[in-house]
This record gives sequence, C-alpha cells and structure tokens, in this order.
Amino acid sequence: MATSIYQQRFIERRKEQGLCLKCGKPLDRDGTYCTECRKIINEEQQKTRHWYKSNKICPICRANNLFGNENYCPECSAEMYADNIRSGKRLGKEHCNFIHAEWSRKTHAKRIELGICTRCGKRKADYGFKTCGICRNKDKEYKQAKYGKPDRKERYKQGLCYFCDNPIKPGYKTCEKHYQMNLEKSRSKKAKDARQEMKLNGILY
Repeated sequence: MATSIYQQRFIERRKEQGLCLKCGKPLDRDGTYCTECRKIINEEQQKTRHWYKSNKICPICRANNLFGNENYCPECSAEMYADNIRSGKRLGKEHCNFIHAEWSRKTHAKRIELGICTRCGKRKADYGFKTCGICRNKDKEYKQAKYGKPDRKERYKQGLCYFCDNPIKPGYKTCEKHYQMNLEKSRSKKAKDARQEMKLNGILY
C-alpha cells in the first residue's frame, strides 16, 4: 500500500512540474510522456498487440480467442462500444466533436510540418501535395465507386470538362467556366509566389 501511495505522489509531482512520467525530462508535446518515450511505449504496445493477434488471442483481455478476421473478442468489442456510448453521453456530442476536431487540426498541421501524408501519416507527401500517391488513388477510387463518375482522363476522352460534366472548351481540357476560373487563379499572388519558388528551385524555367 505504501508503495502505491509513493508511486501516486511521484506521478502527481512530475505532472505538476510538466515532466515526462517515464524519463523525467521536460515535456515537448501534449500528454504525460515526451515524444521519445511515447514512441517507445507505442512500439512496445504495438509489438504486444501483434503477438497476441498473431496467436489468435484478444489483445485487450488477453484471454479469449479470436476467430476469423476479428481484432478483438466479442466481449471486449461490446465493452469498448459501451464505453464510447457512456463517454459520449457524459461529455456530450458537441464536446466530443470539439475534441476530435482539435486533434484533427493539430495532427494535420504536424504532418504538414513533417512533410508526410496528412491522411495516413506514414509516407512522405508528394511534391506539390499534402498527401502521398497511394492515399490520393484510394480517394479517387472511393469517389468513383460512390458517385460513379469516370476518371478525369476518361472525362477528357469523352469530351467532358476536367472538373464538371460540361463540354470542354476547344483546345483545352476544361469548360469555358473552369477555364476562366483557372485563368483568374493563375494571376493571383499565391500562384505567382509558387512559380517564383519553382524557378528558384530549378523546376520552372
């Protein structure tokens, strides 16, 4: 009991001082662990979960067997679902949405800063994009399956605008409306700055 009280006081003291609970260094991120320790903990947890799943054991309770493509056993899945429902009722829908929006905003900004795909967070973002090619292809396939619209290259072959279903302007890949919109955007300060940057990087001559 004394050890438990000592550990609790130790944890509270580090929290008050803004120190990592694991290594004791000043925190460099939101949370209770520094970036380095959080990474180590995540890797250890991932390896543990993978071991249990590869042996067809639920990684949550570590007791029940898994069947088929299940990630968790039925009991743990039901308990997690119930926890989410209780949490949503306790905090309120607006509060939960706010927390998720804040997390998404910070994650998106952090991934842009690191130059990685804002969607998967695993691969390097392609030049001129905020996402990787794999995620963009997934988005394209999803939209094509959902809305039944042809690929942009196929649209051009069918004589349709690159962006909408209107006929293309002769000699171009867009309709008159989108041609004028693109022309206006090309004259903006943002477009001029982008061209200047590409010239400095030797991409545009």
